[in-house]
Amino acid sequence: MINAGKYNRKITIVSIDGEVDKAGFKKPPVETVILNTWASVKTTKGYTLIKNNSDFEKAYTNFTIRFPKVEITREMFVKYNNKTYSIEYLNDIDEKGIELEIQAKVVKK
Repeated sequence: MINAGKYNRKITIVSIDGEVDKAGFKKPPVETVILNTWASVKTTKGYTLIKNNSDFEKAYTNFTIRFPKVEITREMFVKYNNKTYSIEYLNDIDEKGIELEIQAKVVKK
């Protein structure tokens, strides 16, 4: 059984579409909300990055959510705490279809 209290952070998963008009010019990107859900959030600690001799720009954030009924792809983005994260990796935990782990990193503008 899953403790519902572990999902204590609100996240939004969005799709950003850049369309082209009839004249061939790019329109401003349109953000479409795919899913609003609660998640468990874990960030990579600085000690782990130093221990693994990793670059701090490669720090990932793991979002764990209940398995959604909509399809989530790596082309989508996670919005959390006024930041946008690009999805790098999706993992169906234990292949049971109960929880989905999303590994993401902050998008630099």
